Amino acid sequence: MALNKLHKKDFTIAVKTGTDANKSKFKKEAQQGELYFATDTKKIYVAETTAGASDAILAQFDPDATGQ
Repeated sequence: MALNKLHKKDFTIAVKTGTDANKSKFKKEAQQGELYFATDTKKIYVAETTAGASDAILAQFDPDATGQ
């Protein structure tokens, strides 16, 4: 895994992966700010809230909307 530098320190960004159909499991466990990449649809989801009594709210980023 490649490491990036920020202020001369190494860092990585953790991204959970799976299919778009499995994002429901991610919604039940997500912490605010966590990322999920759906490998089949190429969509990225960001947890806007932390899962608790209810599922986390996800923001969706679609590759078609970004022109890629």
